[in-house]
Amino acid sequence: MDPPSLKGRIPLTTVSNNHSLQQQPPPVGIPSGNSFGINVPRKPDPILCDDKFFLYRKRQEKDQDPFGRLSDEVLLHIFKWLPKKALFRCGEVCRRFNRVTKDDSLWVRIDLSGRTLNSNALRFILSHGFTILRMAQTEIVWPSELVFHPDHRTKLQYLDLSMTTIDKRALFTLLAVCRNLRKLSLENIPLDDAICYEIAQNPNIETLNLSMCSDISPTGLLAIVSSLKKLHNLNVAWTHLSSSALTHLVTKCNPGMLRLNIAGCRTTMTDSEIASIVRRCPTLLELDVSDCTNLTQKSIDHLCRLQKLEYLALSRCYNINTTAYLKLANLETLAFLDIFGLMSDSSLAVVQSAMGCIGINKFYHSSIARPTIGSRRTSIWGIKTRD
Repeated sequence: MDPPSLKGRIPLTTVSNNHSLQQQPPPVGIPSGNSFGINVPRKPDPILCDDKFFLYRKRQEKDQDPFGRLSDEVLLHIFKWLPKKALFRCGEVCRRFNRVTKDDSLWVRIDLSGRTLNSNALRFILSHGFTILRMAQTEIVWPSELVFHPDHRTKLQYLDLSMTTIDKRALFTLLAVCRNLRKLSLENIPLDDAICYEIAQNPNIETLNLSMCSDISPTGLLAIVSSLKKLHNLNVAWTHLSSSALTHLVTKCNPGMLRLNIAGCRTTMTDSEIASIVRRCPTLLELDVSDCTNLTQKSIDHLCRLQKLEYLALSRCYNINTTAYLKLANLETLAFLDIFGLMSDSSLAVVQSAMGCIGINKFYHSSIARPTIGSRRTSIWGIKTRD
């Protein structure tokens, strides 16, 4: 039988990279098919070199962002341990970091006391969701540039601006964006009627420290005491209140007042104002009327009707007889009595023995409504200001 024809068929050749071998003709008498069991070598499939393959994969892992594997919750937990300055910088890294760093849980409290801030920095701070802000003894430069959107409102609840250097216009602008304040201190800052009206727009204020504030008019004080129905702690010591302003205070203040400091009313405070306070605020726990030189022993008779009084300061009230203080021993709740500058050590010892367990002259300065007491400078009203 004749062998199959080779016409139209591709000759069987050995796969090789040698060009000369590819040109050799097939052996004589050998058909082109695989009918005789001959293993015909095939061209291998192209594959990548192992070294290049693994090198490529390693390069991909090195360039990958490790923070991309973390959820927003994990990032948030990491960011909460950073100081505020580092947190500001993290917000500029990428869009995701910027979004996570704006979470309200990271902007609860901040302490900027003793710093110098310009209006842009203050505007940036108030644009975050802080609820606790301490800026005691802070200086605000370029205050005329402090401008907010009319609808902007902060979340501030605790604000300490004690002895801050800020003009009236900037203070008005700052308070105009605060409507949720609960405790506020403006110690030793000049005020006016417009600022008092903005204070009165915070109906939830419980504690207000206005000690040594100047330019408080009767109209401004009336707006405060008549609007703040939840005000329990008030300090207006050494504000040089006029007779009409003092009348508004003792007749319009919250009947549930617990702590009141109106020391320094040398000429305007009389026995009749003390009687009005006792009638208006029968649940007073602490009262400071030091340096009210017009008070007499009649005031002691009025004060003896405060059945819940725990602390009383009558320092330098020179027109009250020494024996009149002995009547205060009848107050079962009275724990402390400050009467500095009124009697000698021997007379003070006699009063102390008559008072029994009542502490005499234990506190040099009143703590009523003040945000910080003594050496504690990392909190305001007992609330931490630093993370």
